[in-house]
Amino acid sequence: MYFSDFSGILPVMIKKLATFLMLFFSGILLSGCTFKKAPAALQIKTQPIANVFIDSKLLGRTPYQANDLKPGELSVKLIPESDTTPLVSWEGKVKISSGVLTLIDRELASSESASSGQILTLEKIKDKKQVSLSVISDPDGALVKVDGESKGFSPLELDKLGEGDHEILISKDGYKEKTISAKAVLGYKLILNVKLAQVGLAEEVTPTVTPGGPTPKPTVTPKPGKASPTPPASLSPTPGAGGDLGYILIKENSLGFLRVRNSPSGTEIAKIQPIDPQKKYPLLEEKSGWYKITYEEGKEGWVSADSRYTQKVTE
Repeated sequence: MYFSDFSGILPVMIKKLATFLMLFFSGILLSGCTFKKAPAALQIKTQPIANVFIDSKLLGRTPYQANDLKPGELSVKLIPESDTTPLVSWEGKVKISSGVLTLIDRELASSESASSGQILTLEKIKDKKQVSLSVISDPDGALVKVDGESKGFSPLELDKLGEGDHEILISKDGYKEKTISAKAVLGYKLILNVKLAQVGLAEEVTPTVTPGGPTPKPTVTPKPGKASPTPPASLSPTPGAGGDLGYILIKENSLGFLRVRNSPSGTEIAKIQPIDPQKKYPLLEEKSGWYKITYEEGKEGWVSADSRYTQKVTE
């Protein structure tokens, strides 16, 4: 009697013990494991088709998409395929984040000034119930409209933005405007980095010859359809410019740098980092919205005269 009762209980006890051991050892194994972060995704579109190089490796042609990338910074280079017109390549560093799709969209042209494009991505923020927006543009000082409403000039930071789809328009005189559709997600900052294409008449240099006179000097004649030539860099600052016209201070900004261009609204040739806010740059020339400065010994360029980025001082 006692044996038969015990024999009925024994299988139940063995089953419970086996379950306990299974859970126990599973806990030991899991306690030593770490879960990997979700992969990052990257999508690249171009006009026309381009070869895609990531970290110096050819990975395919556009349109290109990868969904299992390691989060971090990538070096991306896009080399266009064109049998007719020579087109410039695009190259840049792009930060991709865990669980986020980053989009690169470029329109490749015969010159950098005629090229355009944008990079869209998301970045986590502390407040999971809010949405924010960051707009960076080349050139600086572009007007930003969100859903038809003016929000200010780039670089622009908006702390509050409604969740969902938005239409963002970036425009500036002398450049083709861009309209971008993007979706804002709770708990994330929508980051938009835009390059606008320059428009207007280009310039062609032609010599004017005076019979019997000195060596002819070039004069500038407008001619549509050709890219503006890059002016040669001066080898030394204009004599007396710094003392006569004053100096320029570079203010700190959200980008951490200020672009230097070869002409007002022209091609970027350098970046100034405002490490020393008291450092003075000799002012060589002044035009509407722009300062020409000596930014390094023997090097000159144009910077924005926007009071958010620069300040003119006399001494």
